[in-house]
Amino acid sequence: MLIFAFNLFFLMTHSRIIMLQTLMFACLLIRPCFGQGQENPGPVKNLMIMIPSGTSTSLLSLARWYRGYNSNEPVWLNVDGLITGLVKTCNSDAPIGDSAPTGSAYATGVASQAGYVATYPEKTPNDVVPVDSSFANTPVMTILEAAKLKGMSTGLAVTGRFSDATPASFSAHSYTGTRSDWIVPQMVFNHIDVVFGSGSYFLVPGYRQYLSQSGWKVIVDTYQQFQSFSGNKVWGLFGENTMAYDIDRDSASMPSLAEMTRKAIEILSKNEKGFFLMVEGGRIDEAAQLNDAAGMVTEFIAFDRAVKEALDFAKRDGNTAVVICPSFGSGAISMGNEASTATYTNLTTQQLLGPLAACKNTAEGFAAKLIKADFDETNVRKLFAENMGIDNLTAPDMLEIQAAVNRKNAGSLQNMITRIMKAQTFIGFTTGGHTGEDVFLACYHPKGDVLKGMVANTDVNRYMCRLLGINNLPDSTGKYFAGHKTVFPTSQYTLTRNKNETVPSITIRSRKSKKSLVVNAFENKAVLSSPGRRKQQVRLATVIVYVDKNEEFYLPRDLKKLLD
Repeated sequence: MLIFAFNLFFLMTHSRIIMLQTLMFACLLIRPCFGQGQENPGPVKNLMIMIPSGTSTSLLSLARWYRGYNSNEPVWLNVDGLITGLVKTCNSDAPIGDSAPTGSAYATGVASQAGYVATYPEKTPNDVVPVDSSFANTPVMTILEAAKLKGMSTGLAVTGRFSDATPASFSAHSYTGTRSDWIVPQMVFNHIDVVFGSGSYFLVPGYRQYLSQSGWKVIVDTYQQFQSFSGNKVWGLFGENTMAYDIDRDSASMPSLAEMTRKAIEILSKNEKGFFLMVEGGRIDEAAQLNDAAGMVTEFIAFDRAVKEALDFAKRDGNTAVVICPSFGSGAISMGNEASTATYTNLTTQQLLGPLAACKNTAEGFAAKLIKADFDETNVRKLFAENMGIDNLTAPDMLEIQAAVNRKNAGSLQNMITRIMKAQTFIGFTTGGHTGEDVFLACYHPKGDVLKGMVANTDVNRYMCRLLGINNLPDSTGKYFAGHKTVFPTSQYTLTRNKNETVPSITIRSRKSKKSLVVNAFENKAVLSSPGRRKQQVRLATVIVYVDKNEEFYLPRDLKKLLD
């Protein structure tokens, strides 16, 4: 096998790449990063970004009150001492952010539109940032990929599916976040050292085999293997689709986000060149969209415990920075709702927090318990009292619950439980979707070089790149994600699709040298054929990205040398 080494220094002489550099920085919502450290102490060795998806500042307030009321833990959260400002979140064409582009803004420094995963947006009449249509739907280099090119170890630790929008935004490229058949192979072939989360259903046997043969330990629903793992490369997935909410989680069979964060740090910190880790509390947003206040607050507190793991390491290490910021708000949760408008200032701590503190499950977790039990009114009332602190179910409530339990309709039952819970509390919601308010920014830096004030989501990427000494992501984009028609302007091409017609390959033939190169979309390798010689496999530093809208393969420019 031929190992193809790429030159890390790219001469910016090609006019299209210069234009790309200019435009990508225009997408930073052209404005300064207020309050950056006056002295630049130089790059740090390690960097962690932690994203509590769907967390508004109102949830921070509720979490503090809940934590102090429901436990012996300190009232103050681990993030509280690190809060330095606010982040303005948005899409390239809309004020209220979608999961994929807001995660991608942190990952790439480029604002994009709904559904776009680390991909340049299309131009629309509603754009709120400058957009050049000539770059529409093209992949954009992420900070995780750039860190990997520097020799750093990389990792993802999430409570949702590993291929969800936020983790995908750091490790894959697609103009639609629903194409798991495009996103999953990129995440596999991007050779991320540590991946913890859920979604084992999507890691099909072929990908598991590839990872195992390439040096990764693949752990599926085996907590003991997760605990005892001491190697350098691992995928650990718990749950076919998503992990249980923390309050519903069986701690003997599924790790917490704090445990996954600690284990990821333990593994990644072995690399002398440093590491980059993205941690996401993804199920906070899921609870918010269901208006499940108990789920939201307990998921955020579980995330905050992961923050403590990161912060404890960073303080011990002395060369690690931590950035914490949601990618958007969700649900518009509030302490006080329409039921409390007349007397809200007289509500006691017990009235506000007692109903939440009585919940031993989320609506999802409790619905699963009810469905497993045969319907019996006495037993159902007992279960509601014991698990949700509710002892005043009405006759109509019981009829609805009975119908849902008999049909084994978990979704209907979950919605019903949420509705009953909302009626018992003074916690309000305005929506079952994302919201457009500014979100908190928290930073830790061993020498105090933190980002402060009111910043754009794309500013966060610029700050993190500076901390790691990554001078220019657009340079890397132009070098590693150039269209095949640009890289091989005089060659012949043959595009071939597999039997499912979803993942194509392309054969590129040089008219001059008679050599040919075969590359598969969403993988990190190519096969070189030369007259009179055996085929050689070429391992790439990045994945090949295919875009069907223009039938273009985006690949490293240095591949051209192979056909010369």
